[in-house]
Amino acid sequence: MEQIPLWSPKPAPAVRSSIPLLSKSRFLAGLQCHKRLYFECYRSVPRDPVPPATEALFEAGARVGILARGLFAGGVRIESPEADLETTAVMNQPGKRPIYEAAFNHDNIRVRVDILAPAGDGEWDLVEVKSSAGYKEEYLPDIGIQLHVLEGAGVPIRRACLVHVNNQYLYEGGDYDLERLFAVRDLTAQARDAIPKLLPQLEAMRSPLWSWEPPQISVGSHCKRPYLCPFYTHCHTDRPEYPLEHLPRMNQKLQRALREAAIDDIRDIPEDFEGLTDLHKRIRASVITGRVHSDPELRQKLRELRYPIHFLDFETCNPALPRFIGTHPFQQVPFQWSDHVLGEDGSLEHRGYLHVEDTDPRPPLVESLVRALGSEGPIVVYSGFEERIIRSLADDLEVWREDLLKIVESRIVDLLELIRSHYYHPDFRGSFSIKDVLPALIEDLDYDGLQIQEGSQAATAFIEMMDPETSRSRRLELEDALRAYCNRDTEAMVRLFQKLREDG
Repeated sequence: MEQIPLWSPKPAPAVRSSIPLLSKSRFLAGLQCHKRLYFECYRSVPRDPVPPATEALFEAGARVGILARGLFAGGVRIESPEADLETTAVMNQPGKRPIYEAAFNHDNIRVRVDILAPAGDGEWDLVEVKSSAGYKEEYLPDIGIQLHVLEGAGVPIRRACLVHVNNQYLYEGGDYDLERLFAVRDLTAQARDAIPKLLPQLEAMRSPLWSWEPPQISVGSHCKRPYLCPFYTHCHTDRPEYPLEHLPRMNQKLQRALREAAIDDIRDIPEDFEGLTDLHKRIRASVITGRVHSDPELRQKLRELRYPIHFLDFETCNPALPRFIGTHPFQQVPFQWSDHVLGEDGSLEHRGYLHVEDTDPRPPLVESLVRALGSEGPIVVYSGFEERIIRSLADDLEVWREDLLKIVESRIVDLLELIRSHYYHPDFRGSFSIKDVLPALIEDLDYDGLQIQEGSQAATAFIEMMDPETSRSRRLELEDALRAYCNRDTEAMVRLFQKLREDG
């Protein structure tokens, strides 16, 4: 006989009893995607590992933020766990001082202000610092929500400003001239105008947070704009084998048309679908048939190259805070090159240069490069990056200008552009990056065992190597890692060249 329970299980509540406060970062996440905001608040799914390039940007941003405080010197940094109370106490002290990372709470939103600077007559300037070279559209909601919170908390604001790096500043050595290194942009009027538009968005993003389930939002271009979502992998795990994201250089009109046609797999796109480029059609045909697309013209162009053939790659750094005299913020400064030279008999010779002194790397790098490249043989590169670097070096170093311009005006061959125009493998998955092309075509060569596996890591390693506080043993370790990585790039080009020339 079945036993009847004396009471029924208590049903789960339809909605949560409370939702988390929104920080400024959560609010900005919600502007990108409500599902991202949900995951940020409840941590119900794992975040993607932070890419090395993003970590480098975070570190650079922190350095810029600390340096920018020098524009408002003599301030107090808020560090207490009771940040709101400490901020209020500092604001009420006689002899007003700038406050770094001031904390406020209003309308169930928490914000930390980079710099809150006294402006006289009891007013304050709200200062947001960005490690960029100028204003970006996504900065306005950031400043607008801070202004809303501060004024709602009773703080009289005179100006809401953006401080960013001035990329026209020329570093002349010694301490930075902060007044010239940084630019200050008054965005008070724009921020005030933005607030009435932000408040409805604020309320709309709170609504899904009451639910026990994340909102159902389809993936799309917003997953990478304005920033790559930290939950990108989670939302893309059940995607088709060949999703639309594998069609490079899609414009918004084509994206919208495909979405309206309920197409999310490249293989389902009709052959005559309006708006497809020749590249899109090539990719579509390749993934449908499962076969490589290879134009005979590619093999012909590669076989026309005369020996010796150079394969050249640069590593560069572009710090927001210029390190070398005569450079600007964000200027690409090459510190390393690798050159594999392929002979007609199949012999392969490697040459390279890595700058290891804490001096401007450009003069010795160029001298060694011009000597190594000589005057014979095409120079194979992967993308237009190397040509841009050589042209910039020609502009900066007049004594080498003629030699450098001869290199780029008659000898450069872009292997990336040749592959993009004439070749496609289904395993490229829409990317022509050498990191994606190489494993699709060459089985026994990759980057997996290297300590440095991408350019941003190389730039970070070089800056660390130049730091006087870095130990000698660590510097030697970084030198080895940099050489291995840059050499692998040119070795990869050689192998791709040989594969495509013979099998293309």
